[in-house]
Amino acid sequence: MTIKEIAACACMILLIAACRPQESRDNNGTLSPAPLEMSSLKEALSYARGVVQDNGWPRTIKYSYEMYDFKTDTFSLDDKTFNMKHKPLRIVPHAVGVADILWAICPRERILSFNEYSADPDFSFISDEVKKSGNIFRSKQTELIIGLNPDIVFTVFYSDSSFKDKLKQANVPFFDLGYFGTISSIESQILLIGRIIGEEGNAEALIKTMNEKIAALKKKLPQMKAPLRVLYFDEGGYIPGKSSNFTSICELINVINVGEEKGIKSWSQIDFETLLKWDPDIIIVPEESKLKEQLMTNKILSHAKAVRENKIYYVPGVYLRVDSQFIILSANLLAGIVYER
Repeated sequence: MTIKEIAACACMILLIAACRPQESRDNNGTLSPAPLEMSSLKEALSYARGVVQDNGWPRTIKYSYEMYDFKTDTFSLDDKTFNMKHKPLRIVPHAVGVADILWAICPRERILSFNEYSADPDFSFISDEVKKSGNIFRSKQTELIIGLNPDIVFTVFYSDSSFKDKLKQANVPFFDLGYFGTISSIESQILLIGRIIGEEGNAEALIKTMNEKIAALKKKLPQMKAPLRVLYFDEGGYIPGKSSNFTSICELINVINVGEEKGIKSWSQIDFETLLKWDPDIIIVPEESKLKEQLMTNKILSHAKAVRENKIYYVPGVYLRVDSQFIILSANLLAGIVYER
């Protein structure tokens, strides 16, 4: 699967990169400490319990569905309603980000099974726990999911259309979550999922924890005369823009995503000449991509600031494709790198 195909189909699922989920290495091969301790931060984001709320069943849920059109590079927003007859006790998430959210706010015995990517440490922060559960399905194993007799399946905008059609034909209730990746959209989806599964209090508690950790992170950031300009350069020269999770990661640590600065909306491809013209302070590349070596030895880029100052850093892919509350882990890790703690 190429990056172009992934960007066109899944947006947030970018690269497979072997990683150590709680560390990153600087240009000398040593570990870069993050402002907040990583394991305790992950633990806080993995379990949230708030005030129990009983809003009754059945319920009609009104929500806004956001969709991204890759062909026109535009977003659309539709107002929709969803009816739940009873509290769902048998739940299946079809995507990593949804599994992350459910892991934190839903009693875990209610999660019947997980997508194979949730068991992959290159994609998921909870992969160890998911593998221990043993309840794993491949993305297109519709019959297996139907056989589980779920009360609800959470799909996402890039879930295969034939998969959704088979669920519909089998009268399996499913809720299709729209495009999300920015931290504001992630928070909205957490609250929405909380309403659907009847765990509003837990969802609100998770949002509270996220905001507290963001505030704690920001307090530890150094004061800069001008914000650092950071560019995430992926395989094939793909750059994330305004609506990507990378912009939110940058905003959380007071740096500029150069892709957004240059007008990119979601993802766009640039050449080395453009990269030199934009001349970021720091370049982030996915671990094991060999992109740092390619950039450092490219003649066109020999005068680029990040090349001259050796400011190109490898980051484990799981941190770059995150689309859940664990985006704060990514921001914490990146802060340790860009501010060279």
